[in-house]
Amino acid sequence: AVVSTQSTGDHSTTFNVLLSQLKQLLGLQSSGSADISPKEKFLMESRATLTHVLRSIDTLNSLIRLVESIPNMVIGDHIAEQVTSAVEGINKAQAALMAGQLQEALHQASLARDAAEKSFSDPSILALLYFPDDQKFAIYIPLFLPVGLPLIVAYLEIMKQWKKSKDKTD
Repeated sequence: AVVSTQSTGDHSTTFNVLLSQLKQLLGLQSSGSADISPKEKFLMESRATLTHVLRSIDTLNSLIRLVESIPNMVIGDHIAEQVTSAVEGINKAQAALMAGQLQEALHQASLARDAAEKSFSDPSILALLYFPDDQKFAIYIPLFLPVGLPLIVAYLEIMKQWKKSKDKTD
């Protein structure tokens, strides 16, 4: 067991230094107090709201670029609902900010970000990313060509014999 030789006063000094550095990392003013002032809380919530909204927009834009890059991608109804939910959450967050309701704006922005992330990382979309059409052809042609080629040759032979038999009867 480790026995601490620091006194209680030393722990207090260490804690104050740690708290000061933590507040600096969060972009807050280091006041030396352990409490977070209302202004600091407002700044942290504002930053978090803005971050959630911007990440939601960025994720939705990435989804748009992805859908445009894969021409025959099918978007399921559940993904469309999540995208709609994300856009509505962004709009509600903006309206709450305009009304001065920061807590509600943060909540809506957080919901929007969750919906945007869920829509982008849906398993049905991820499956299309890993198996584009050219890879499907590269996989299935070697499998079906050995079966299909003899069938085509046999069909052509049957058609040739049928044509000869038809010409003989005429």
